[in-house]
Amino acid sequence: MATGKTDSGVGFDPGVLDRVERRFWAEIWGSVPAAVAAEQGIELRRFGPVQVSLVRALPGAQIPNLVLGATVPGALDGPLEAALEWVESAGARCYVPVNPGMAASAGAEDLLRARGYEPAYPWMKFVRDAHEPRFEAPAGVEVVELDGSSQEPFGMIAATGFGLPAWAASFFAGLPGRDGWRCYLARVEGTAAACAAMLVDGETAELGVAATLEPARGHGCQLALLRRRILDAGAAGCRTLFVETGARTPGRPAASYRNILRAGFEEAYLRPNWRR
Repeated sequence: MATGKTDSGVGFDPGVLDRVERRFWAEIWGSVPAAVAAEQGIELRRFGPVQVSLVRALPGAQIPNLVLGATVPGALDGPLEAALEWVESAGARCYVPVNPGMAASAGAEDLLRARGYEPAYPWMKFVRDAHEPRFEAPAGVEVVELDGSSQEPFGMIAATGFGLPAWAASFFAGLPGRDGWRCYLARVEGTAAACAAMLVDGETAELGVAATLEPARGHGCQLALLRRRILDAGAAGCRTLFVETGARTPGRPAASYRNILRAGFEEAYLRPNWRR
């Protein structure tokens, strides 16, 4: 799968999506204050093309503990194994996404299986081009972009929505105003209720950090935030937009999946997450 196309013909390059994703998480880690990083054991290391983000205070959490780049050229020549050895020595249970259909996919899976890893809950990657949304923003939801100059609760909403402890707001609080980042709040009746972000990297944009506080669910906050980000990505010159959420599985909430499809994204590929 050197390149791919959706059912409607939208093209994408998984290698570019992977590169932007690694930057996405690296810059989240880079925005954490040094004192918080030291206290909570927050660290990012690179082993050649493989990038590991680790939080020793949250050794089993999926969102922050990631090994990215398992199928990047050169990863199987030692870097992936070295990354796994470091993760395991830290006692963490990182998720290792493996893109399907790549030249290194089978080799990465063999290595992971030999070290006691198994496929866990997979995530679906979605892509779309920058055509304008064909839906209106839900009534009663106001979306505002943040520039980092105010004390809006962006980080708090993200941490709470992801089920992380209060100190984890520091992962996201420093993103508004950061180069390449577009960060937003959705307000319901004037109260901040949801957040979302987008990293613009040349002609590609990754959408993420989407969370809604429990009392505001059902108001359409995330649909409104999707619409605003799509419009802003197009205005910024982006040609490919992508986002990821958990696969549709019986018994799991599917609101994010439905919103993404409604916003004009299409399924690109299902990516297994391997875990020890």
